[in-house]
Amino acid sequence: MQGYLGTFNSTLSSQWNGTKSPPVAFGTELLSANDNIGLTGLLAPNALTKVQAELDGLARVGVQFVTFAVAFPILYQPFYAYNNDPQDYASVLTFYQNVMAAARQRGMKVLIESPVVFPAYATDLPLQAYYATLSMSQVTAGRAQVAQIVAQQLQPDWLNLGSEPDTQAYLVGLTAEYTPQEWATDISTIVSRLRSAGIDGMPLIGAGCGAWQQNGSAYVQALMSTGIDYFDAHIFSVNLGYLNDLETYLDMATAAGKGTAISEAWLHKITDAQLQGQSEFGIIGVLSGAEPWNAYSFGATEDAEFLGEMIGLSYSKHLYYLSPFESEIFFAYLDYNQTSSLTAAQLTAQETAAASAASASGTLSSLGQWFSAAIKPVGAATVSSTSGTAPVAPASIVSIYGAGLATTSASATSIPLPTALAGTSATIVDANAVQATLPLFYAGPAQINAEIPETAIMGPAVIAINTPSGPVLSPVVLIPVAPGLFSQNDTGAGVATAIFVTNQANGAQTFSYVFNNPCQPGSCVPVPLDVSAGNSALVLYGTGIRGAAALSDVTVQIGSQTLPVFYAGAAPDFVGLDQVNVVLPASLAGSGTVNVSVSVSGAVSNTVTVSFK
Repeated sequence: MQGYLGTFNSTLSSQWNGTKSPPVAFGTELLSANDNIGLTGLLAPNALTKVQAELDGLARVGVQFVTFAVAFPILYQPFYAYNNDPQDYASVLTFYQNVMAAARQRGMKVLIESPVVFPAYATDLPLQAYYATLSMSQVTAGRAQVAQIVAQQLQPDWLNLGSEPDTQAYLVGLTAEYTPQEWATDISTIVSRLRSAGIDGMPLIGAGCGAWQQNGSAYVQALMSTGIDYFDAHIFSVNLGYLNDLETYLDMATAAGKGTAISEAWLHKITDAQLQGQSEFGIIGVLSGAEPWNAYSFGATEDAEFLGEMIGLSYSKHLYYLSPFESEIFFAYLDYNQTSSLTAAQLTAQETAAASAASASGTLSSLGQWFSAAIKPVGAATVSSTSGTAPVAPASIVSIYGAGLATTSASATSIPLPTALAGTSATIVDANAVQATLPLFYAGPAQINAEIPETAIMGPAVIAINTPSGPVLSPVVLIPVAPGLFSQNDTGAGVATAIFVTNQANGAQTFSYVFNNPCQPGSCVPVPLDVSAGNSALVLYGTGIRGAAALSDVTVQIGSQTLPVFYAGAAPDFVGLDQVNVVLPASLAGSGTVNVSVSVSGAVSNTVTVSFK
């Protein structure tokens, strides 16, 4: 999982420069209005009160819209006749009209998803028996009628007709999933009814498929001729290249002139082995089975990494919206050590209770605080000072980029580093809600260079830059190691900031730079090194490396050779600076200019260069 996230983060870094434009709407699930809670939940005396309380909690997170399902047959009158409770239809419609009013009163937009209701969740309804009485064309006709009622009576901003053809086929009892053309025909039929009813532009109409969809490109291509306004994707796993597939599907829709969006996204903690060889129905079973375990706090770091990449992807691909799925976790996580004996159902119930209690008290989880800062249109970005990428590690050197961070520029002139420069200071609140002050190397209007405190706990964290004009927030994810190498050109590329060490026959050592010295950033070039005698070493300087669990976890890649190191840790007498010492074999002689990187427990640094005679 970490490998997939790291690889995609590198890809995303080359596509998105951190600019938060054009605008993207960020939302999340309004669980108390999801039709999967059945009539028992929707028509409970306190149902609307629960919705209002949840909306208030989500407003504290800072989302601009909410997502909930109003699917077939929850607003389909013939179903209520089948269920012998025709009076409940009007009550359900009134409930949803009140939900819409409550959201609008809070200035929120609304995304409604309208596939089919899950029998396994809405257990008070005879859904499996009802679905068994219907043909595929009857299901489509019923879905079209519900979609029209949603569009006309509820008037959401966006209406997603379904993004999981495999799940829908399974729920209605088909023996095989919809083919690409069957799914396109289903969506096209519904869209045609909506257009005939005069629905064009409000709401915008979308449909799509999951990132895990086998032969997904064929589904995307088929959907492009259905009349939808935009392609909507779901993603619940980063395994097996699903992140790359998601990007491909979004690009295909954009090339076809459609808008794009992601209405459900979360990181389920599963392995490649659990998914490999599975049928389409098997894949959705694995994804569904993993969902309850998302509640555990040990996944907070990866959750934040994943959401950070989804936010970056949203801006990079100009999505209409992004809606993370597990909204309860923005309020509370559960401790594995205290809840590991619970069944999946018990775990889900306890997570719901914990989230409700936290929301009622006005508190957010570490991930909720992180997400709240991450989706603000104005803020600052924290990255490694070496590579310009995130996440970062405790005790590492970071650069914080933004606007109006200080009124002037100032640099530290002594150690210990100051905690205020140019009228600016910064604090970090880590995943354990512990606050610490950041030591500062430099502060200027557009950039601050600082050290992340060594005591900061791994996971989602928020840095607050206390500027003369008020606080500026920067979400950051802390991981044990985030190796980065300094380059002499200050770009994270080009000739390394490194020292060449030669051992003399008399036991003395000589030291020289691996670049022309002195040099200015942009004009630094490598000096060819003589390693033919086999008595030399290279000292590389970087940051985010000292957290390695063991020296054997660290290797250096020089050209085509992977080499062990004899030291990796803090550079003496420097704050936040790490060094890696590696013996240079004589076989590197004649290599010319080659790439150099450091790997720590599979995490790979940026690439710099050195040159050999």
